[in-house]
Amino acid sequence: MFLDWERVRSFDREVAVLFQGLVKQHTKATVTNVSSKEKAKERPIALNTVELMRVASSGLGMGPHHAMQIAEKLYTQGYISYPRTESTQYAESFDLKDVLKQQQNSQEWGSDVKNLLAKGINRPRKGHDAGDHPPITPMRSATQNQLDGDAWRIYDYVVRHFIGSLSYNCKYLSTTIHFKVGDEKFSFSGKKLLDPGYTSVMTHQALTEEESLPALEKGDTLEIKEVKLGERQTNPPDYLTEADLITLMEKHGIGTDASIPVHINN
Repeated sequence: MFLDWERVRSFDREVAVLFQGLVKQHTKATVTNVSSKEKAKERPIALNTVELMRVASSGLGMGPHHAMQIAEKLYTQGYISYPRTESTQYAESFDLKDVLKQQQNSQEWGSDVKNLLAKGINRPRKGHDAGDHPPITPMRSATQNQLDGDAWRIYDYVVRHFIGSLSYNCKYLSTTIHFKVGDEKFSFSGKKLLDPGYTSVMTHQALTEEESLPALEKGDTLEIKEVKLGERQTNPPDYLTEADLITLMEKHGIGTDASIPVHINN
């Protein structure tokens, strides 16, 4: 467990070495306070074209042009709704429960769907109704044997996103443990899962074990194994990723859901 120093950093090496020496004089770190707060990771909003392109680029390794070609093929085959839409909100009359029921026998996410139907679906978050087409929605059940590699990956994401948008938020306990070593203060933060909510089906957003932390109370002590300095430097920002570019194009009104992948492909 590596602790975060309250002073964060020192731009003077001699000063940093001084503090390192002060900390090295001690063999124990004492817990001074433990604070916890329940928090939530919010479920996704209904899926539109730009978000599908962004996810395909950042998470599925597909260019937006290719992703849209696959999505359009899935639409013509009747697996998903029309994939070119700016809407992230369903009409009040849209039968979400009926669409969800079509997925309850799936080997991939059927158990999640059945649990959600038993608990009661959570009406999707309020989004934007562009008045063109509804958000991208699975229209019938499919198996991996029925679809080839990229087609299945797009379909898989569309279904999981849809189920996630009807699910409940992921709840977790955020805890920060404060330590003192001599006069220097440190902290360590972690999370404990309370309810996976939508992340049970959108597993790529689930909390990782690395975010968990040990059970400690005020007054507990831990043995200090190592005290070392880490030399760092500021770095220029990374190049824009394709997903970043899609986000910025949408933000600044460059292109439409139909023309963005064409512009990037060109």
